[in-house]
Parts: sequence; structure tokens; C-alpha cells
Amino acid sequence: MAPAAPLTLGESLAHVSRADRWKKFVYFQIAVPGSIVLMILVAILKSGSPSFFSSVPWRLALMLSWDAYLSLLFMIMSYAELFLPRTPVAVAENIDCVGLWVVGVCVISLMVGTVFAIPVVDTRVLAACTGVVAAFVLGLIALWVWLARTYGGGDGDDRLELELDLEAGSAAA
Repeated sequence: MAPAAPLTLGESLAHVSRADRWKKFVYFQIAVPGSIVLMILVAILKSGSPSFFSSVPWRLALMLSWDAYLSLLFMIMSYAELFLPRTPVAVAENIDCVGLWVVGVCVISLMVGTVFAIPVVDTRVLAACTGVVAAFVLGLIALWVWLARTYGGGDGDDRLELELDLEAGSAAA
């Protein structure tokens, strides 16, 4: 009979050293901003003048918010691998599929690519696109808090919950 599939990140990553997981974390935190900087440089060189971003300031804000989204997404994924071993593999796969591929690539990349391919100069459109990306960033922060509260913790948290329950019981009496 085949062994059962791992149910948690801790089980699925048991063969990967902690040092390798840290290397992956550091790599993504350097590679994502580096890629965005290269895209900004290409956009400046393609336009022939540095005024590409200064003439329409929301262009730079959109690029930087996209960078913030991707950096935060990879940080959350690495945080789960490093510090939340009780996270189910299905949750981590959904974060990867939905967060990276659906939102990061299909929605945000398509939106940013369209806005830059058709040189949009209307600041309202660019501000709205930046606001959409900012909303996704806030969603990621909420997801991170939920992950940490749901799958994090340990002995210290259990004692704190017990103390709070005891205090609530004595206050009610």
C-alpha cells in the first residue's frame, strides 16, 4: 500500500533542511524587487526618457504596489513553511494557486501589462489600478493574520487561553 500523502507543511517539508527554506525565503525577497526594478529600467529605456514615470506619477506607484503584493505573498508562503508546520498542505497549495497564479499573474500582471502596453496617462485609471492592488495587499495581510492565529501557537498560547478562561470564569462568579 502506498504511504499516505502528507497532511501538513511540517510533514511534507520534513526532508528539506531549515537552511534551504531560509535560502528560498531570502532569494524571493531579493528576486522580486530586483525583477520589478529591471522592469522599471526597461520601461524608462523603452520610452527614451526618465519622464515616463515622472510625467504620470501613478505609474511608479502601481509598479511598487505590485512589488509589495508579490513580496508579501512570498513572505507569507515562506513564513508558513518556516514557522507554521501545522498548516495543511491544501491551504498552502491554495495560497500558491490563488494568490500567485490567479491574483498575482492573471489579475495584477495582466492589469499592469495592459496599463503599460497602452500608455495610459489618465491618473484616475492608474490610481484605481493601484487601489485594486492595495486592496489585494490588505487581503494578504488579513490572510497572514488568519494563518498565524489558526495554525501558529504552541504551549505559551495554550497557557494564555487557560488564564483568560480562568479570569473570565472568576469575573462571572
